[in-house]
Amino acid sequence: MTQPPLPGPVCLRTDQVVRVGPLTLRIASDQAEFPALRYFSRAARMPVTTVPDVELWCLSHADPGLPADTTARALNFASGYYVTDHFGPPVRMSSTGNRIVLVGDHLQRLVWPYVVKYLLLRHTATTGGLFLKAAALSAGDGATLVVGRGGAGKSVLVTGLCRNGATYITNSHVVLADGAVQGVASTMRMRPGPWLDHAATTAALDPSERLVDPYDAFPHHAGAAMPLRAVWIADFRAASEHDVQQLPPDEAVGIVEQFAFGLNVYRLEEDLLDLCGGDYRAFSTQYARMRAQLHAAVSNCPTYLVRSDVQLTAHRGRLLQLLSDGGTS
Repeated sequence: MTQPPLPGPVCLRTDQVVRVGPLTLRIASDQAEFPALRYFSRAARMPVTTVPDVELWCLSHADPGLPADTTARALNFASGYYVTDHFGPPVRMSSTGNRIVLVGDHLQRLVWPYVVKYLLLRHTATTGGLFLKAAALSAGDGATLVVGRGGAGKSVLVTGLCRNGATYITNSHVVLADGAVQGVASTMRMRPGPWLDHAATTAALDPSERLVDPYDAFPHHAGAAMPLRAVWIADFRAASEHDVQQLPPDEAVGIVEQFAFGLNVYRLEEDLLDLCGGDYRAFSTQYARMRAQLHAAVSNCPTYLVRSDVQLTAHRGRLLQLLSDGGTS
């Protein structure tokens, strides 16, 4: 989509197109080496000639004078409340067509915490897909989702398996459409551990975490969508433990809905309502469609509760076997 020029003068010092799952996003900023780009894997970067699906302008030194949006999210930004537990200086948001303009300071705090998630929600609300908070990996031609609460060991599990033969898909965001999984090529926010050198990686917004590019860390990667084969619920409890149990669909669906359904996890219900023009009945229809799609996806594939110390070779071998053939461990 060709956008009209901004009404005010803007000197761009960062201008990069990145792939966000099924979307291409232009990130433009008047700040050199805009820090938000650190959260995209180098594999996500597209040629500068790529025509993007969406444009995001993050401006701190110039105000183009665009009128602010009247959505619930824009009103929150103006008061310094971003999303869930993210706060900061007031930000003005202005949207026209497929261009979003943010004006304020430290705007990298909004790109991953909000904008990427919003765009994936908007895309799936429009196309009929589903946005999930999940890691994903594979062995063979099918994808396995890894979900769970924060600190449940999802990243450690994915890292342990993908450094030992599994194919990496994503560590954070998934789009599920027509039974196929497509990941978002982000960097991984991880705490220093058995193989992660604290000094050799880039600091994240949270000073206790580091940024790791999976395309530097793992030998095998899947960029194209892959059929959903299984769901794992990570629940690491203790060193040396290995306990894998298959869950009945009704239990599995409830867990995945609460811990992986992007609309719920990231508190995007106000955004979906605004996308529906403020029409609660249209919102209800979209929400019901998403929940039904989620329930069908989880119910139609095996779901396992995985409590395993992936650092141990024997446990890792059993998990790789489960990943490749779906057999019990």
